[in-house]
Amino acid sequence: MKIILNSLLVGLISTLLTAFSFAGPSAEDYFESGKSKFNSKDYSGAISDFSYAIKQKPDFAIVYFKRGSAYYLTMNFDKALDDFNIYLSYKPEDENGYFNRAMCWKNIQELTKAIEDLNKVTTIDPYYTLAIIKRGNIYYDIGNFDSALKDFNWYLSVKPESEKGFYNRANTYKRLGRLTEAITDYNKVIELKPDWQAAYINRGSLYADMELYKEAIDDFSKAIQLNPDDADAWFNRGVVYNNLKEQVLACRDWKEAAKYNHKESIAYLLKYCR
Repeated sequence: MKIILNSLLVGLISTLLTAFSFAGPSAEDYFESGKSKFNSKDYSGAISDFSYAIKQKPDFAIVYFKRGSAYYLTMNFDKALDDFNIYLSYKPEDENGYFNRAMCWKNIQELTKAIEDLNKVTTIDPYYTLAIIKRGNIYYDIGNFDSALKDFNWYLSVKPESEKGFYNRANTYKRLGRLTEAITDYNKVIELKPDWQAAYINRGSLYADMELYKEAIDDFSKAIQLNPDDADAWFNRGVVYNNLKEQVLACRDWKEAAKYNHKESIAYLLKYCR
């Protein structure tokens, strides 16, 4: 009888071990697999694994954050929002959750909601610099240039060598009509990043508005050197040459821009270069 009981016990243990071995991956296993796929930019595979993890463990908060991030990177902003909403219901004090949700709002043009979430980010972490510059960009996009300037000023106080910060503030000064300050900031951009082509175009446009034509030509010429396919740079330099009564040079630049089907250049050719 003792031998029979031992045999039954061994059989029971064997059955339990077999059942355990076929239990399959855990929610944590799927999460780790999803993170690996996410890091290798297999976002569809990551979403699949994260979904399995959530199915097994619906309150696994961080998985919603990671799946939302994967949805965001595949431009599925509605599903990303759903996941960040759930994540924030579990983690209402996580500034990263609000930041990611703000970027979703921005991409679907819900800009007021994006600003609200970025405000929450900076309330939780006043030194979240990426949130500050992103909020400044949104303020700029909606035409609230004073608020944009405030954010860019603060950003540059923390990151005084950021060419991106100076470029954004220069554009804001330009829209506010503060041209001298805009040029000063474009100068700083070019000092920090000499190949920033857009800075030359924007500074050249300001020089042209100020009738500093030589400086404008120099900037547009540098922009063309950096990117010969930029039709706007050719067009703008042509306009400056036209203002200087250099008709041959103006028509030459507009002809170059017209190769890229630049509509304004084509119109100017018809008007001035017959």
